[in-house]
Amino acid sequence: MLAAAVAALAALAALLVAGPAQAATTSDVRGADSGRCLDVAGFSQTDGANVHIWDCHGGTNQRWTLTDSNQLTVYGNKCLDVRGGATTSGTPVQIWTCNGSDNQQWRVNPDGTIVGVRSGLCLEVSGWGKANGTGVQIWSCHGGTNQKWTGLSGTGNSCALPSTYRWTSTGPLAQP
Repeated sequence: MLAAAVAALAALAALLVAGPAQAATTSDVRGADSGRCLDVAGFSQTDGANVHIWDCHGGTNQRWTLTDSNQLTVYGNKCLDVRGGATTSGTPVQIWTCNGSDNQQWRVNPDGTIVGVRSGLCLEVSGWGKANGTGVQIWSCHGGTNQKWTGLSGTGNSCALPSTYRWTSTGPLAQP
């Protein structure tokens, strides 16, 4: 009986730590400063195609999915990719067939920034541009509106707690 109780507690603990799987989020990704959408130039599906901002129109070249593996995908199998895997400010982004590399992984933060996992740099509209066709690159995070995006949730990788529990600043679960 004690073994069964221990097994049940271990299973419950695993559920609380792991939490439920997060559903992928698909939407346009809109620049907070420009109001324009992250867009694959010319609806191209070719590896290396440029990504820029463009008037939002709901086309497939503007529908981005944040996956559970922190990739931003378009067309189902193309990832937002830092050109050449670079980690320097000013490097443009492109699309590339998803391959699991960390230059194709992004952290979408609650403050609206999207940060490259490999580089630690923010996705931004180049030169604070607002016009159709303005390029998108990575740059040192500075909090500017050209580095803020809307449309994707920054709440991924969270753990939903049962309603009878509350989170405290010290970390443990406590009954209300």
